[in-house]
Amino acid sequence: MAPICRRPRPAHCALLMMALIAAACSLVKTPETPADRQAHAAKMVRDGKHAEAAREYADLALQIPAESDNYQLLSAEQWVAAGNIASAKQALAQVSPEARTKLATARALVAAEIAYAENEPTRAIRELDQVAVPTLPEQAQNYYWIRGRSAFLTGHPVEGTRALVERERYLTDPAALKANRDELFTRVRTAAERGAPMKPLPKTDPIVVGWLALGPVAVEVERNPARAAPALENWKRMFPDHPANASVLAVAQTQIDVASEYPNQIALLLPLSGRSEAFGVAVRDGFIAAYLQQNAATRPRLKIYDVAAEDVASAFNRAVTDGAGFVVGPLTKEHVAAVAPLSTGRTPVLALNFLGDTAGAEKNFYQFALLPEDEARMAARRVVADGRLAGVSIVPATELGTRVSAAFAEELKSLGGSVLDSQRYEPSQPDFSDIIKQVLQIRSVKGEPSTHRSDATFVFIVGNAGAARLIMPQLKFHFAGDVPVYSTSDSFEPDPSANADLEGMLFPDMPWMISRDPVTAQIRDPLRAAWPARAARRDRLYAFGFDAYRLVPGLRSSNPAVSSEIAGVTGKLHLDSQNKIRRDLEWAQIKGGVPNVL
Repeated sequence: MAPICRRPRPAHCALLMMALIAAACSLVKTPETPADRQAHAAKMVRDGKHAEAAREYADLALQIPAESDNYQLLSAEQWVAAGNIASAKQALAQVSPEARTKLATARALVAAEIAYAENEPTRAIRELDQVAVPTLPEQAQNYYWIRGRSAFLTGHPVEGTRALVERERYLTDPAALKANRDELFTRVRTAAERGAPMKPLPKTDPIVVGWLALGPVAVEVERNPARAAPALENWKRMFPDHPANASVLAVAQTQIDVASEYPNQIALLLPLSGRSEAFGVAVRDGFIAAYLQQNAATRPRLKIYDVAAEDVASAFNRAVTDGAGFVVGPLTKEHVAAVAPLSTGRTPVLALNFLGDTAGAEKNFYQFALLPEDEARMAARRVVADGRLAGVSIVPATELGTRVSAAFAEELKSLGGSVLDSQRYEPSQPDFSDIIKQVLQIRSVKGEPSTHRSDATFVFIVGNAGAARLIMPQLKFHFAGDVPVYSTSDSFEPDPSANADLEGMLFPDMPWMISRDPVTAQIRDPLRAAWPARAARRDRLYAFGFDAYRLVPGLRSSNPAVSSEIAGVTGKLHLDSQNKIRRDLEWAQIKGGVPNVL
């Protein structure tokens, strides 16, 4: 007779369960020892899981008090890599004062990384100055990485170049070496754009000298590639063995080559008579200025059609029949809407305005415009980046004012901010006192200074330069001069004697208006000298026409390195998924009546 199987008692079940758990645990290795946990944290660093690694190092600091300082520094370093600067600062604060001596180099590097991440490059350099150049290769390359980028940000490109060149001694990975040289190329170009001093001292390392000499050439390649070839060839003759020849200059040479790949014939459709004549003429003159930059042997034929003198559809069809390989224009929204259905895709078109958001177009139908709504969205992103989430706006009671104000408010809301109040003004009014008092809730008590609402961290103003010059002083008169003021480019005109009233105003604008680089100046300054009154009124449209010509080769090119972005005189230009050219502008602040690029 078979034995009867009895149900196990609870105590037996518990013992059995414990045995099973123990067996399972023996199969899964958990990082319980300090060595295991350290190896686990190091793996998370390699896998890019910086926040997790930071927490693991913080736990190790608590687990092993004797090594607490070292692990807290590792934790802080990983928090910086994760982009969590607040946690990085907290970890660094846990490091004991003795670490300034015992772990001086590691502490200085972490403190410098935090300072750089907080956009305080001078403080970063000050931290590095407290220690000698590290002897460990990994620490040394990090030391020169922070020092080089910080020097560039403080306006010292010679020192920055020297540091990044020195960094290459500690780089063995080809990808890291290429990234360092790409960084150098970008930094010297930006320094040249900003007009930073780039003359090295006598007996400076020839590699450093070569990088610095490449800065102005790089600006010309970006802003005016049609004229850059001689400058680049001259640089190559002067520095035949420079490492840039075998790395970053390949893309630069491609940009120059593609810049001359125009079709045999271009048609330019603009209103050159009638009510839009002034706008059309300004765009035409800028377009022709860019056309004349092209080598005469490679210039396409250019035919210009006045779409105010004939029906725009007829002008477009005639341009295609006449043999245009590319059509640029028309300019007004109505004309762009009329031409869009006629474009079959065989002849590429660069319209100089945007269709409505719901309007479709053929694959080869591109759109380029200077939209104030885009600038308003940039302003919203800037105030949030500056840590200001709530503010007020002062806008004109016009259709344009409504559009710009709405674009700003929508973008701000999408980023977690809000417009607390918005007041509208008539464009002709000279006195903004009532509006300012209302929007900022100015309170006045006899015998005491006036106060304003404390929850407004910025004022966004919309209007032309005349309106802005009235609003800014009146904000200060009402004791609201401590609230940062943001605007769009419409509020700025290049007139130092008149712009003293705009002191402190922050705004985005195109390089044509605010850049000091020599390439832009060579194109812009003769125009302003020859036609000062005309330039002041239509300056941005002239730049618009210049960039419209420059966009043609990139739009025809299948090379993504060239067609993806162009550094134009109207901004950094790139093509979005809807075939619209978008602009990234530079930010400036009025100081002493002139714009200082930030």
